Amino acid sequence: MVNHGMPNSQDHVEATAVAIAVVTYRRVDPLSRLLVSLQAQVLESHYVCRIVVVDNDPDGSAAEAVIESTGPHPVTWVLERDPGIPAARQRSVELTRRDDLVVFIDDDEQAPDGWLCRLLATMDTTGADVVTGPVQGILPPGAPRWAHYSDVYSSVGKHRTGAKLSKAYTNNTVVRRRVLDTITPAFHDSFRFTGSSDLHFFLRVAKAGFTIVWDDEAVVTEYVPEARLTLGWLLRRAFRSGAGDSISRRLISPTKLGFLVSLGLAIARVLNGLLLILAGLASPRLRIRGIRRVASGIGSFAGLVGVNYEEYRRMDSTAREDASPTQ
Repeated sequence: MVNHGMPNSQDHVEATAVAIAVVTYRRVDPLSRLLVSLQAQVLESHYVCRIVVVDNDPDGSAAEAVIESTGPHPVTWVLERDPGIPAARQRSVELTRRDDLVVFIDDDEQAPDGWLCRLLATMDTTGADVVTGPVQGILPPGAPRWAHYSDVYSSVGKHRTGAKLSKAYTNNTVVRRRVLDTITPAFHDSFRFTGSSDLHFFLRVAKAGFTIVWDDEAVVTEYVPEARLTLGWLLRRAFRSGAGDSISRRLISPTKLGFLVSLGLAIARVLNGLLLILAGLASPRLRIRGIRRVASGIGSFAGLVGVNYEEYRRMDSTAREDASPTQ
């Protein structure tokens, strides 16, 4: 474990401790940009903030970015050799046990000025246990037209601010410590190479009665790599997400009724997608969303029998630019 930086000095004895947890795998440059944006976050005096980076690369490639990070928030770097998203996420939970609030953000995102202040203010005003916000994808020049129609690259406007949700993800979310202490372990190893361990966690959070609130103004940005701008990637991601949803729900409710509920959701996704495709005869935006919804529904059926797409399985020692470790 490497600690970099000095703790913030606070006038208030009972300061609220905030930890920003970042899981990373061979994304040194994006991580460096993220850390710069996190160091620029200015908080009210009753908060004390630190950054925890869990490096899932056995070569420890993220250490350089951590050492070069300067700013008001101390940075801790930890190597997690156990491969896979859940192990790294769970390590971040263990490392932040003394913090009151844990903020999750992806290593390929950037946080605009005022983002963290906004996220925390919404948690204060609503009293929610979890507050989550959208990700605004920034498409590269020359991106195909359909990519601008798809809602997979941006979740801005998906809900109104203050809306209560039944799930969330770890790409832009703050969680109270009591939630992480109650729902244990937070991240299940069944999702080691498929993603959706965060979905599984937050579905359990909602089922336990904790409140999840959306803040549409607490936006983070993400540059979308060209590797993600293909219909093949879009369909594989939709399939994987649908399968992850079914597997998550079956783990939570392994009963016959739970199976029937998940089956109903799968059928609904396919039917909804087909309707969107028909409506899309006059609207390309609806058509691309319908195609993605059908693929998600097919994935949901596959997930009912435990089949999923291992998007993050490491085939060799070469880093893949399109493989986000925190979805």
